[in-house]
Amino acid sequence: LNAAKDPDERKIIRTRLLEVKKTNSEKREKERVQREQRRDEDIKRRNQAQIEENVQRIKEFEESAKSFGTKLETNADRLKEQALKDKQAYIEKDKKNELARIEVAAKQHISANIGEDRIEALTKQRQQWAVQDRNVEDKNLKDLAKFTKNTMSKE
Repeated sequence: LNAAKDPDERKIIRTRLLEVKKTNSEKREKERVQREQRRDEDIKRRNQAQIEENVQRIKEFEESAKSFGTKLETNADRLKEQALKDKQAYIEKDKKNELARIEVAAKQHISANIGEDRIEALTKQRQQWAVQDRNVEDKNLKDLAKFTKNTMSKE
């Protein structure tokens, strides 16, 4: 540019230099954009792989949750709920019978005292329930111990 004396020639050289500068700038910008895109794609690919791995883990956990141990625990819970319902039904039935007995006694003007036989019967029933509960708990613990032993030996 300094060697050129003619203003038209200087103008042409200056224009050419600006074009080269602009071309180089565009080239660098294009390369920068490509690098960013590659980096973004790599990040997306890694994130997608991580998501797929997590989904696979969740599936494995769900399958293991459907295993014998869960069935056993669910069965134990179901048995406990059934025992509670049976006890409640027995208590309700017993209350109704007792109220009916008291009502009949009141109509006949007889004392409706609760006798020793009734108290003993209730005590025996409660003791039977306690024994049944212990037996169910022992059975559930044994089944759970077998399950954990089997699963630990598989691993």
